[in-house]
Order: sequence, then C-alpha cells, then structure tokens
Amino acid sequence: MKIAFLHTENFFTSELMQELRTALAQHEVIEWIGGKDAPAFDFDVLLAMGNVGRAMLLDQPKLELIQTASDGYEEVDIDAASELGIWVSYAPADLTGNATSVAECAVLLLLGAARHLGEALTSIQGGPIRPPTVNLSLSGKTVCIVGLGTIGLQLVDRLRPFGVKMVATDEHPENAPADVTAYPADQLNTAVAHADFVVICVRASKENENLINAAVLAAMQRGAILVNIARGMLIDEAALVDAVTHGQISAAGLDVLKNEPPDRSDPLLQLPQVLVTPHIAGLTDLMLDGTVHYISHVIEEFAAGKKPKSILNSPARPRHLLKQ
Repeated sequence: MKIAFLHTENFFTSELMQELRTALAQHEVIEWIGGKDAPAFDFDVLLAMGNVGRAMLLDQPKLELIQTASDGYEEVDIDAASELGIWVSYAPADLTGNATSVAECAVLLLLGAARHLGEALTSIQGGPIRPPTVNLSLSGKTVCIVGLGTIGLQLVDRLRPFGVKMVATDEHPENAPADVTAYPADQLNTAVAHADFVVICVRASKENENLINAAVLAAMQRGAILVNIARGMLIDEAALVDAVTHGQISAAGLDVLKNEPPDRSDPLLQLPQVLVTPHIAGLTDLMLDGTVHYISHVIEEFAAGKKPKSILNSPARPRHLLKQ
C-alpha cells in the first residue's frame, strides 16, 4: 500500500516517521509536510497529524483510509470522508500509551501552576525576582475533572495519592469511580463551583468549542486554578485572560492553545501566572512505541480486509470493502 504521513515537521514527528517506516517496511511510506502540496495523488492510506479537509480529500481519488496518529480526530472532515467512501480510524489513547502520558503531564501542570513554577523559573534565570509566597498544596483540595474518558480516568488514579477530593462532569456520570462525585456534562457550572483546581480532559468537538467561557470561569470559586491538556478550542482564551488579570483565576497550566505554535505576542504568554507548554503532554517514549504498534496493527488489518475496532464512520459506498 502507498501511505502518506501528513505532519508538522518537528523532532517527535520525525522520530515517529522513522519508526513507522521500519514497522511498515513492506509498504511505501512517504512524508507529507503540512502546508505543502501533496507529494503524490495516489495514496491508499493517509496517516494524519493535522487538518484533513474536503478539498484535500477530493485531490486523493485512491485514498481508502485516514488513520489519525492521535486520539483526537476533530481536524478530520469525517462527513466528507464518508461521502467519498473513505474510512476514518483514530488511535485510542488507552491503547497507545497516550492517556498515561497525558495524565502524567496533567499532574505536572497542576503542581506547576499551584506552585507558580513559571514565575519561579523566570526569577531564578534572571527575570523579575519573585518573592516567596504561600502556594497551594494539592492535599485536601478539590479537583474537578471535566471529562472522564480514558485520560480523565487515568488522572483519577494518579490524583488519589495526593489526598484530594474529586468531582467530575461526564456524559455518563453513572460510570464514575466510587470516590468521584460526578455530574452530567450539562451541569459544569455546578461541578466547578467549589473546586480549587479544574482540569479539562474532555474530547474536543464543534459542539463544545469555548466550553470554558466567561460564565464558567465566573462560576468557579475565586482563585481557582485551571489546567488544559485536551484541546485549545475548548477555552475562550480572551475570557481566560480577563479572569486571570482580575484574579478570578489565580493561575493556569496549559499544554494546548487555539493557535499552535502561538504568536509571541499572545496575551496568555504575557501573564506570569500562566504556565504554558508546547503541546507536549503525550510526547513520551511510551506513546511513540504504542502509536507505532497500534497504527501498524490497523494497517495490516485494513490491508487484509478486516475492519479495525477504531473505525469512526460507515461510508455507504466504501472504496475498500471490509469484513465486519
């Protein structure tokens, strides 16, 4: 099969490219840097880390499968793919090591924001001196987890040793662990009202863009800390800047932003209370190895005419027939 790996050029994706070529040696794997013209127009499979829109799909008349290289698939036009007979599959976070990696980073950002790590590092490296202050400990505090998917549940496991009280929102609150007080997704304002920390773990979609808006930020207790390890589109960033500036939110830890990479003049980057990392939560050796293994398995199943469990759509007239 002829496979294109569409990605933004950086060290991690270059490593992933090398590993994929080794694992898929029996196939032709071609690199496609995002923003550049397609290197060919006869791909059978598109491995995607980036935007896959209708216009791009119309230019690939032989394309049979889009496989995302991550758990997220909000950048893929699934409706267009289905209309054109193209299958779409994703890489489930619990099967690739991504959920474990991201949950670990969520703890890092919780602690970093609570201890004002960004300001402390700037101070020690020659920036404005940050006088000693009393920071927040996690012990005894309340953490609200927005979304109890694979990452949210892994975060629950990692927060238990800190002695926190946990609340959450989810589409299926009845499935929450016994030690988590869960609310339906539409009761977000109630769930965050008494939380010292709020962590966004919910999957991004068109329906929940700007989920954390001015009203939700106002519903949080004053001085709360916000962490986002999901997607930047979930936060109204202008509202967050205002909330931090006026002390409603005392600090934030963000691994994701709406614009990546961000412009250096981004207002969020100007706030010392906001700790920002460049979308690295999932980038670990565990996730790299797990992603390569999972994608290789999907491609071999697909080539054999079997339907991978991670298929997201049901094209009426698929270009490649699959056994159920």
